[in-house]
Amino acid sequence: MQGLPKTPGFYRFMAGDIEVICINDGILSGDINAVRGVSIEQVRALFDESFFPSEVRCTTNNYIIRSQGHTALVDTGGGSFIIDTAGKMLENAAAAGISPSDIDTILFTHIHPDHISGLMDANWKKIFPQAVLKMHAAEFEFWLSEDPPSRKIAHVKHEADHVIRFMTPYFDQIERFERGEVFPGVNAVALPGHTPGHTGYLISSQGEEILIWGDIIHWPVVQFALPDAAMSYDVDPVKATATRWDILNKVASSGLLVAGMHLYFPGFTRVRREGNAFAMAPVPWGHATYAERGTSS
Repeated sequence: MQGLPKTPGFYRFMAGDIEVICINDGILSGDINAVRGVSIEQVRALFDESFFPSEVRCTTNNYIIRSQGHTALVDTGGGSFIIDTAGKMLENAAAAGISPSDIDTILFTHIHPDHISGLMDANWKKIFPQAVLKMHAAEFEFWLSEDPPSRKIAHVKHEADHVIRFMTPYFDQIERFERGEVFPGVNAVALPGHTPGHTGYLISSQGEEILIWGDIIHWPVVQFALPDAAMSYDVDPVKATATRWDILNKVASSGLLVAGMHLYFPGFTRVRREGNAFAMAPVPWGHATYAERGTSS
């Protein structure tokens, strides 16, 4: 119906006195044949049972963290360069009252194209000229070193030129880390496999915690039920699968609230065990950490 909001834009949570905002970047189309480690028939059955359209799609989210007078953006989305159903991060951040000039830090879970292409606008100008860009040292080494290993791996090298092109204008703004606090109240959590430096961010304040786990899950309908399901775009599918099992076991045991780039908007869930696998345990809208939900047309 015309005149009504069409696209969910942002959703605020609080972890103690740290504000976390899920910013929806849109929808990515996928290929069911990208799955590895399980059969296509198993995957198709899970999608069909969930009444998904025949075309495989996934949500794409970014997160804004406000802490101690600073503002971080976790990943930058697809910008104008990936697919026209994504790249909505800037307009949805604006709906939440956040402009690029407010961002002083960008924390990368990893630097795949759909996570970094929002660095540049359609006229090839930097959107975040003042921000510090932080990533795991292993991620930098894999993609951006003088002789990057990414260019030597058959199923990865097609992405390497894109990554180098988008990161080069920001080269002098990059800081590398290996562990520890990377932003006030935010600690890096190594989650390797999807990429060598794939990183989660554990937000902690006043006894409350949220883990932004990046791309642990791409297709929620599939990978909670079948954690062995890897993706063709995992740099190391075996390690990615082992990391997924490990973190799912941990958060299912602890009840830790998690946020993910490809979880269904508003991008937060808890995880429960279901048989020999897992399922999402939705967070009630009235949960104590809920602050505000918004939409943009």
